[in-house]
This record gives sequence, C-alpha cells and structure tokens, in this order.
Amino acid sequence: MKKIILMLLGLSAATLSPAAEDRVFALATAGEVDPALAERVRVRMEESSGAVVRMAPPVAMEPGQTLEAIGRAAAKTRAATDFGIIVLARSEPSQPQGVCLPHEHFAILNISRLEAGADAARLERRAMQEGLRVMTMLLDMAPCPFPLCVLVGYEKTGDLDQMSGSYCPPCLERFERVARDAGLRMVEKPIPEPASEPEAAPAAEPAPAPAE
Repeated sequence: MKKIILMLLGLSAATLSPAAEDRVFALATAGEVDPALAERVRVRMEESSGAVVRMAPPVAMEPGQTLEAIGRAAAKTRAATDFGIIVLARSEPSQPQGVCLPHEHFAILNISRLEAGADAARLERRAMQEGLRVMTMLLDMAPCPFPLCVLVGYEKTGDLDQMSGSYCPPCLERFERVARDAGLRMVEKPIPEPASEPEAAPAAEPAPAPAE
C-alpha cells in the first residue's frame, strides 16, 4: 500500500510541475509600429538566437509616457510561460534608445531613435540587433569584447550598421547554455536526412561471341 501511495504522489508531482524548456521570449509593439516589421524582427531574432520568440498583442501607450512606464505595463501582460517581454515602441526621439530591466522582465526599444537615418531594411536590422542584445541582458549575460559580435559595446546608433548582426560562436554557445538553464524553449533544428547510398551500377552484360 505504501508503494502505491508513493507512486501516486510521484505521478501527481510530475503532472503539476512545469515541462522543461517551456518558457519563451515575447515580442510586442507599442504605438505606431508596423506589425509586418515586428514580425520580421521576431523571425530574425529567433533564427539568430535559436530561442523561441512569440508575437504578443500590442501594448497600449499614452502620449508622453516614458519607456519605463510602457515597459512595466507590458510586463503585466506577460503570459505565464513568458520569460520576458521585449517591446518595439514608437516613442518620442527625446526618450532613450532603449531600456532593459531584467529584474522586471522587460526590455523596450525606441523605434524613433533606431530609424534615424535608416531605410526600412536598415531599421529592421538595427531592431533585430538590439533585440538580440536585450535578450542576453534579460538573461544576465555580460557584453562581449570581440569586435565581430553583436554584443560588443558601441556609442552611436549608426555604429550598429558597421557591427555584426549575430552572436560570435562563443557567445552563441553561452546563450544557448544559459537559455536552456533558464528553461527557455529552443527552436527545433531539422534533423538532416541520411545521405542516400549511390545506386549500384547495373552489371555489364557479356559481349556477344564473334561470328565464325
């Protein structure tokens, strides 16, 4: 009887405990931000990081609202499985380019600052780069000193255009490790199909005997 009770308790605990690697990053917009742009940024962040990023509903914002206030409002909308939420907001150019508060589980990027002097393609790339950077900040990862890494420090927005659009190999490996430790769901990589064996050449038929 004791063994049965222990077995039932074990099954109950397994049912109630969250599944491993079930948390994700959420990406939302606030203000006048093109949903198509946000979706392209989401896809590129997911492809470059390997971590699942879901598109969340837009966050309401009021004129003159600070980035911190918008970010905190966004954090309150997080789903139970959201590790953190990243917001692409169109705020005033006088506001900072971005704010990241890991202990409050949000980061917010100011599109008005990122689009200065940029065409559509460059804006998308800048937003993706900053998205990759704040993902690591939300995971408490340190910056990278390697020049060919998106996590290297920079001074001006335009510097992003000369920087890498991806993590360097050591940072990518570290990100994947830290993300898995945090229970984040990673993108399933397709299993390569086994190489097909070359077909055997048909056996040569014997040459006909010469006529006498």
